Amino acid sequence: MSFGAEAGPPPAPGPRVWEKGARAVSRLAAVAGLAAIAVFLSTAARRLDHPYALEWLEGNSLVEVWRLRAGLPLYSAPTVDYVPDGYPPLYFVISAGTAALLGASYLPLRLVSSLAAVACFVVLARLVQRETGDLAAGIAAAGLYAATYFAAGAWFDLARVDSLFLAFSLAGLYGARWMRRARGAVASGALLAAAFLTKQTALAEVVVVTAVLLCGASRRLAVIMAGTFAGAVALVTLVWGAASRGWYVFYIFELLGQHPWERGAWAGFWTWYLFPVMGVALGAALLAVGRVTPVVGAGCLALMAEGYAGLLHTGGAVNTMLPAFAAVALLAGVAMGGPRSAWRRAAAGALVLLQIAFLAATTFAPARMVPTAADRRVGDALVAWVRGFGGRVAIFSDPGLGMAAGLPPVAHRGAGYDILRGTSVAAKASLGRSIARAIEERWFAAIVVEQSQDLKGLAAGLARTYRRCPGTLLAGVPRQVFRPVTGPSVRPAELWLPVGGASCAAAFHRLAVELTRNAGA
Repeated sequence: MSFGAEAGPPPAPGPRVWEKGARAVSRLAAVAGLAAIAVFLSTAARRLDHPYALEWLEGNSLVEVWRLRAGLPLYSAPTVDYVPDGYPPLYFVISAGTAALLGASYLPLRLVSSLAAVACFVVLARLVQRETGDLAAGIAAAGLYAATYFAAGAWFDLARVDSLFLAFSLAGLYGARWMRRARGAVASGALLAAAFLTKQTALAEVVVVTAVLLCGASRRLAVIMAGTFAGAVALVTLVWGAASRGWYVFYIFELLGQHPWERGAWAGFWTWYLFPVMGVALGAALLAVGRVTPVVGAGCLALMAEGYAGLLHTGGAVNTMLPAFAAVALLAGVAMGGPRSAWRRAAAGALVLLQIAFLAATTFAPARMVPTAADRRVGDALVAWVRGFGGRVAIFSDPGLGMAAGLPPVAHRGAGYDILRGTSVAAKASLGRSIARAIEERWFAAIVVEQSQDLKGLAAGLARTYRRCPGTLLAGVPRQVFRPVTGPSVRPAELWLPVGGASCAAAFHRLAVELTRNAGA
């Protein structure tokens, strides 16, 4: 008997070697990805309850949540007291509900963002796993996105809308890819509507994915999904638009289009961020061509377009790139698995592993992104000092600091600047009148300036009623202390007091006393 003859010749060793290599590299990339996720979770946990702004625009998110809990309108005419960010309400509504349980601070807002970032990891991993049948590839894709955390300014867990928007966007894409019945289409439309109601750029994903579905066998489901999305967005627009006397429509649908283009961003999208951060992984993503399904491919293109669009307007920053980074990670994960040539899967896995290692070597900076005890002590001293003025203090770059002192908030300079660089005559007039009245009538016991742009819109009449105190606030505090860990690196620098009012020398002395007291605490 010749069992060998019946069994046939043994398989060629080449494919078997490539298959083993692909599995090994995929597992290594998954381990590296889990390490990147663990670093994010550790860093986010260490700064979750920091009582002061990690990024300068966090302060306006805190104000918006405070207004919701106080029963004040979220969208209203811009004034020196308040200018909303140009985002829909969902992140602020969810954060306000969380704040009702945890109290008024940055903690509930950052918790919402942190959980949303974890949701991004989970959906990315599950989507890739379901596309490829390879759990390791899914984990590697999620970890690749997590590895961009520091390169993206440690933005995932900030008190900003971006992570929640991306979580809903990815979940909506997952739903659109795998919906088989009407209820799945309704759920997908609702998730995409939630993404849009967190950040408007989600519209690109809805349009592109719906268009692809309409060209295939899922036309009926596409109509249901798009109808659900349109109905939810229309209802919210109608209710909030009427309640705000049209200001909701202005902030959500008009304001961004009034801003000029950032000409350098046409190439900067690639040269500032995408190539430096994900250049190696782009090679893996290209290996997914021919493997990725039309819906997932369209969704990834839309996510890239959303990142591009956000960066093209003046004021865009690295946070707008998060959808693009997630799209590259998703495509790279798809390239790592599935029934395709083993050498391509091995190559994709190697590129993902190399990209994670590169980001870890060049951007890993948890110590720099976590505020220190010294930061907190200086913040506590500033809060006590601000409270000591006995009246309202305007800190236009950090209204959260005044709120920590128990004072009513003021408009954030970033949101106010969005109005000033827009083209709406009514919005500019409303803000200008309010500023002029506040300065003329000396509404503020003090004005604290963090950067020269804080005085934009104030300078015309400021010198008549307020005087700049000689000296620099926090001059004796080390330069790196009490600065946001990401974004503009600013801190209180100038003090303006009402003409004929309190003494500058006394104000500086009080600050020195508070700094000394807290240093010894």
